[in-house]
Amino acid sequence: MPAKRHPSLIPLSHDHHHGLVLAFRLREGLPRNRKPSDSPREQAEDTVRFFHDNLVAHFQAEEEVLFPAIRTHVPQAIVLLDTLIAEHTTISSSVEQLSRIASNDLSLPAFLKSFGDVLERHIRCEERELFPLYEVNIPEAEATRLGAEIARLTKK
Repeated sequence: MPAKRHPSLIPLSHDHHHGLVLAFRLREGLPRNRKPSDSPREQAEDTVRFFHDNLVAHFQAEEEVLFPAIRTHVPQAIVLLDTLIAEHTTISSSVEQLSRIASNDLSLPAFLKSFGDVLERHIRCEERELFPLYEVNIPEAEATRLGAEIARLTKK
């Protein structure tokens, strides 16, 4: 991530930071508190909780505020935006599937690792490709207005 994001994107970048920490933990199989008692089931529960507590509002802010602005000002980004929306759907579906996987299912650690990979790739794409497009192409007055909407939706 660049050292300084446009202020309107800070709430989303903060969520991205926490999402990357979660993705790393899931990929490496690390428990939240680094206690041996944290099981894959507890990691799955943390993931579902993180999704509902953070990513639902985050995705809403992106899809209702950020993406439409980029669609308007950067028409060449339409394929990227469509891909990111599809990834939101995939991530949401994976979380629903994760909440249904039995705690004794031997595929749970592999599922968590795979989910961590998808989450990291998605976040990196937004930070490295989408946000720079926004910062270069969105007029300052509009970015300020969008930032207020993003903050309202993410409650940050």
